[in-house]
Amino acid sequence: MIRRTNNDGFALPVAIFALVVVGVLVTSAFFTSRQESRIGQSTERTAAAFYSTERGINALLAQWEQADYNWLDDWEDTTLTGTVDDVAYAATVTRLSDMLYFVDATGTYSEGNLLAGASRRIGVVVRLRTANINPPAALTVQGAIQIGGSSEIAGFDSVPANWPAGLCDTTDSEDKAGIVTDDTTQITYSGQSYEISGSPAIKQDTTLTNDYFTDFGDLGWNDLVAAAEKVYANGVTITSIAPDSTFVNGSYQCNKTRQSNWGHPLSSTSVCYNYFPIIYGQGDLKISSSGFGQGILVVEGNLEVTGGFEFFGPVMVKGRLKTTGTGGHFNGGVMAANVDLATSQVLGNAVVQFSSCSIRRAVMNNTGITRVRPLANRSWIDLSSLTY
Repeated sequence: MIRRTNNDGFALPVAIFALVVVGVLVTSAFFTSRQESRIGQSTERTAAAFYSTERGINALLAQWEQADYNWLDDWEDTTLTGTVDDVAYAATVTRLSDMLYFVDATGTYSEGNLLAGASRRIGVVVRLRTANINPPAALTVQGAIQIGGSSEIAGFDSVPANWPAGLCDTTDSEDKAGIVTDDTTQITYSGQSYEISGSPAIKQDTTLTNDYFTDFGDLGWNDLVAAAEKVYANGVTITSIAPDSTFVNGSYQCNKTRQSNWGHPLSSTSVCYNYFPIIYGQGDLKISSSGFGQGILVVEGNLEVTGGFEFFGPVMVKGRLKTTGTGGHFNGGVMAANVDLATSQVLGNAVVQFSSCSIRRAVMNNTGITRVRPLANRSWIDLSSLTY
């Protein structure tokens, strides 16, 4: 007798189970592939955020305007924002000292829908590279010098009277000599109305050489010449100097292209108040003007000033200085190398007033010679994983 068994329906559950297993495997494969794709895209966007953050820092350093940071005290900071290649970055600039800053920038990738928001954070320590213009006196001369008229030479450090309080840090101010020369016996005087003051009034320094007038720390004479914004040919007489502005995109901006615009040192509300150009005379230069200007004045030959022209900032002359009549008023410091050993003359009612504030503002606010550069060693750090 044959016994029959009932196996109906066994194949169907097996088939369904197999389909479920295959479905799970296929789903797992799709899930894994999707995750791999997202990981790759996330890595790509994170890398884009990283490099764009670096580009943002480089753009910030390239457009660095020292006037925007001079107001910061040590360990005080300010925040700037920008966008580079769809990556928005925010950079915090912290002042560490007079010459050091720390830039902390975070870049966030803004594209990619669900994957948007990838970010990286980078820190860079940067140092100001600038000219070290620090004359030892209100008037520094190599060679003969004649003082007379009602001229005034003062080495006591002074902030210009019309500048607002707090504009300059006076904690490091230092009184200088009125005149420093390599040979005091070559000073001659005329009349009785002149005044020379300082600490001391007159000082002899036999180590003065031509190099002293052309070497400024990180930079030299040729660097100043290369960065000059206003250039005058040999023998030019300048009769008109005045600030100038233009109306652009709904606001007034300092017209730096105007040759006669040497900034506006007398009005803190002027758009040219923080404009300090380098002015270069290719040979002899004569200024016969009752105007005013600021910046760094560099003269390859002789400099003659009349008409009461007033200048704020350092003045370097390779030849001789001559002021007569109404004379010139210099707030900062004047150095005349006198390479031809002719007599420098300070006559009339000329004024040479030492002002470290005027010199510092002129140097630190000139973007041609004052730039920031990352430290040579260990300036950069990835802060992406830092939490606080």
